[in-house]
This record gives sequence, C-alpha cells and structure tokens, in this order.
Amino acid sequence: MKKWKVAVIGCGCFANSQYLPNVTKEANAELVAAVDIVFERAESACRRFGVPNAYHDVYELIEKCDFDVAIDAASIQAHHEINMAVLNAGKHLISQKPAAPTVELLTEQIRLAEEKGLKFACAPIHPMRYDLNFAKQLIRDGAIGRAYYAKCNMSHGGPEYFQYRDADPSWFYEPGAGALVDMGVHGLQIVTSLFGAAESVACTALVTTPRREVRSGAFNGKIIEADRMPDQYLITLRFPGDRMALVDSGFSQKASRAPQLEIFGDEGTLAFTKPYMTNPRPELYTDCPERGMRGWMTPEEWVSPQKKLISQCCILRDLIEAVEQDKTPLLSAYHARHILEIMCKIPEAIESGATIRLETKF
Repeated sequence: MKKWKVAVIGCGCFANSQYLPNVTKEANAELVAAVDIVFERAESACRRFGVPNAYHDVYELIEKCDFDVAIDAASIQAHHEINMAVLNAGKHLISQKPAAPTVELLTEQIRLAEEKGLKFACAPIHPMRYDLNFAKQLIRDGAIGRAYYAKCNMSHGGPEYFQYRDADPSWFYEPGAGALVDMGVHGLQIVTSLFGAAESVACTALVTTPRREVRSGAFNGKIIEADRMPDQYLITLRFPGDRMALVDSGFSQKASRAPQLEIFGDEGTLAFTKPYMTNPRPELYTDCPERGMRGWMTPEEWVSPQKKLISQCCILRDLIEAVEQDKTPLLSAYHARHILEIMCKIPEAIESGATIRLETKF
C-alpha cells in the first residue's frame, strides 16, 4: 500500500506532543517536512523526530517539497491562509481548530477541496473517542432510555497557566483566538456528535481575569492583557426532538472535579469522569424498577469493541482511510462548519441576550 508523505505546519507545543511523534504510529505514513515561521522550531523538530526537511512557511513547503498530506497546526489566526494554500496546491488537508474565522471562509475551503477532489478533515478528534462511541452505542441500545440533556465541562486555567510553553502564549488572547475557539470548540463538537446539528444557541459570558501572568516556560513571569474577550462561557444549545445541552467552557477554571461530560436520560445517566485519552468506559447509572434495581455500574461491551486512541494524531488515520476508501472523513469539515457557525453567533447571543437560530447542518 501507498506510504503517505506528511508535512506538519506549525511546530509548537501541540504538534510536538501529538502530531510529530505519532505520524508513523497512526498510519502507513512518513514525515517529510516540518514548517514554522520561527525557523529554529522547524529545525528543532527535524532533529528531534528525524524529519528530512525544514521550511519557513507553507509557500516554501509547496514550492520545494513532495508531500501528500499537510497537517495545519499553526496558530489559530493563520489557519485560513495556510489551508487555502495547501488545498490550492492539490494536497489533502488536516486542520487544527477552528479551520477559519468565519463560516463563509470555511465554506471557501470546503468548496475548493471538493473542486480538486481532496479530502479535508478538521480537529478536534472527539467523534473518534472510544468512550464517546461506546456511550453512543449504549444510548442506541436504550441503556438510559431517551437521552434528552447533555452537560459538558471543557475548561482549564488558561494556556499560560496549565501547560509548559517555550512559545509566547499571548496570541491566545488576541482577536481571532480566545477561550471560545480554543476550548469551547471541544464541548460544542462533543454535544453535536451526540445529538446532531443544533437548532439554536444562547450564551452568557464574562471576563474573569483581565490580566494574566505566564507561570512557566521561556516566558515565565510575562504579563498578558486579557480583557478584550470573555474567558468564561455558559453556552446552551437546543436540538430537534426536545433535547438540549449546556457547554461550560473557558480559561477560568484552574482545577475542577466536575465530569467532563454527563448525558441524562429518562432511565439513567452516563458520566465521563476519567481522561478520554486513557480510553476509559463511561460510567452508567441505571434506573430499572421492573428489576427492582438502580445504581452505578461500569458497563462492558456487548458488541465489537471500538478502536482505542493512541494519540490525537488519529485524525491522520481518519483522513487516510477517507482517501483510500473514497469517503467523507468522520472528522468532516461540514461538522466543523456547523460548530464554527455556533461560535460565530455566540457574540450576538451574548450581546442581545436572545436565542439565535442556526442554519448549517452536517
């Protein structure tokens, strides 16, 4: 079978922990290039992971390198330009989230990919999660009756707080980035993976910490002015079939013991209390009066087990399977566009205090 040639664009913290070490583990693929506008980071990635070519930007990559798939792991504000360049060059694309700043620009990317016959996958990777897919199977089989409400917590204390970084994290607080598109996108993808496309969105948000201090890494002690956009969001979504979801997300929670996700039904509850990259089973509370029982349990599979996650580079496996089988990636750009529409309409919902209708589907 073909060995796929992969280039990683953006050699920051996430690429170094998830993409660069795992390309060859997740698919029949090889790393052929590392790209970063800070060229020393690209060179460092090449030395560390045995990558043969380092480039300054996507245009030099396209001009000089033979590759099949690009993974765009650059900063959020750069994604649209990079993605359009990759697709125009006729290469399959994986984009970190969000792939574009507006629905209209992401639609441009989708149309270009379709015109050129390319596959296009978008992070995050939650639809590929073992625990989430197991829970969906339990719901389909009636384990909690009719599932009608999901509550998702996707927060941390901020990129300058929770993670060691050699790069300056200030860009997370610049226009085009922020807690909503960095963390909220995860919760929105999770609940729409469960319930499908949402019909409407409402939101309350605030700025909890207008000045922040970097707590580790090369920029330890730097002060960041972080008052230009909210850092805490409570997002409510309405779905067809009398279902709803609450997404609690932001850079405002230094620690929490709240489950990442709970799904409530009229006959029970599913709770996700362990890190999803450990491939746990969800916990099940069942209310079964006909058998005289109710309580918590850890369910076992009664169907073929789902694939378990190795790394978040599993998105590469999804994309290559889509190319080889000529199908839409599970992590589709259409789903990403729906999530982007929600995020783009949240400022209007905050400002107006109203519930805003949504138009896109996936």
